[in-house]
Amino acid sequence: MKVNSKAYIIHLGNVERDVLLFLSKELYEIFGIEFKISSSLNIPKSSYNSEREQYYSSPLLSYLKRTAGRGSGLILGVIDKDLYVPQLNFVFGEAELNGEAAIISLTRLSQEFYGLLGNENIFYQRAIKEAVHEIGHVFGLHHCSNPKCVMFFSNSLSDTDIKRKRFCKNCSKKLLIK
Repeated sequence: MKVNSKAYIIHLGNVERDVLLFLSKELYEIFGIEFKISSSLNIPKSSYNSEREQYYSSPLLSYLKRTAGRGSGLILGVIDKDLYVPQLNFVFGEAELNGEAAIISLTRLSQEFYGLLGNENIFYQRAIKEAVHEIGHVFGLHHCSNPKCVMFFSNSLSDTDIKRKRFCKNCSKKLLIK
């Protein structure tokens, strides 16, 4: 696995600090990399699509990289806005394959988004799974066919809920080779 000496969690807009601290702690446990929590960034208005009432994730990734500066290390963006890419209705996150940056959205990970009672534990588990998944892409991993592996593509929350927050044996081996 390529290990960056620097790794940051950068939140866009308002994200609860407890969520960021949880992600930082869990990511350290999984990757052995310390993720420092950076200051909040404003969300660029140009990434908002008023017809869809969503934010386009690809320009947000570019914005994160530009703002942090080239070669600044691994960047995980965290936003509490609904994200999309043109070919999909929504995305839980997006990452640069073999790159430096990833972003996750917390919006659709909460029970409340679906009109259900909130459950902090479920929300936090979903958030870490999506963060690990996107960072896996940054480290060069593609989607996995094992539904329990964190690299399995989540087409719905039930996919996210079924998978674990860690890599399967095959994906772990691929990470160790790099």
